[in-house]
Amino acid sequence: MIILEGDYRNWEPLDRETVVTVGVYDGVHLGHRHVFATMAESGLPIAVVTFRDHPARVIAPYAAPRLLAPLERRLELMSELGVYAVGVVDFDEEFMQMSAEDFVTDIVVGTMRASVVAVGEDFRFGYRQQGDISLLRRMGPALDFRVEVVGILEDKVPIRSTVIRMALAEGDVGTAARLLGRPHRVIGTVRPGESRGRSIGFPTANLSVAANLALPRSGVYAVRVIFGGIEHPGVANLGTRPTFDGTEQVLEAHVLDYVGNLYGREVAIDFIARLRDEKKFSSVADLIDSINDDVATARRILRSNP
Repeated sequence: MIILEGDYRNWEPLDRETVVTVGVYDGVHLGHRHVFATMAESGLPIAVVTFRDHPARVIAPYAAPRLLAPLERRLELMSELGVYAVGVVDFDEEFMQMSAEDFVTDIVVGTMRASVVAVGEDFRFGYRQQGDISLLRRMGPALDFRVEVVGILEDKVPIRSTVIRMALAEGDVGTAARLLGRPHRVIGTVRPGESRGRSIGFPTANLSVAANLALPRSGVYAVRVIFGGIEHPGVANLGTRPTFDGTEQVLEAHVLDYVGNLYGREVAIDFIARLRDEKKFSSVADLIDSINDDVATARRILRSNP
């Protein structure tokens, strides 16, 4: 897959005509997959113009959503779906001033070489969102492209990243997985912790996670922990560890039946099922009993969800 990054004004035009779509494509969920499948029917290579972070980080930072997947993960998923080329825009104050007409002329057609532009019916773009489908259709004949309106659907119901974020906020990782088409994944680097888990017989990998990534509601989850290209069963706790009077939110995972040092390694956690709320136990012994129960429950759930 061709990836264009850096200043868009320095991008080399693609070597062939394409069908182009524009968007964050956060999570590359089932609705997005429907878009790509529809685009593929054109017989043209699929090209995507996307953004390194959500444009709301610049336009309205107070309302910017947390991402379901970082750029690297989105690119990986797009590549798996057969996308030919992706242009990654660093959305900043200068880019925000770009007119809708210039965006189409310079990037969508000039660089991505659109023969077809595929967007949703409520698609808006350009300075102050002055561009829409009507503008695209007016510009199409002169620039030799046509417009296709596609939906992000499941059983005729739109799938939106916002709905998936809401499910995660409620701890409903099952609904999030159904709409994503796979478990929600959080990627981070293992950092040294306070070794609380090791001291009670359940060593954990404490993940440092980017602040702009979406996390499920605090609680205990059955998870799969992926590192070195191998999936391992596990139990993850997301919260403040109230039994030890913690105040900072921590994502930590106990990898079942694994002995080793993961410090400094990149680890992915797939959330499979919510086990319970995080709670403060009256004693460490009670906490250990609960963790043993969590481990047994997680093993059963993960065996039935290969």
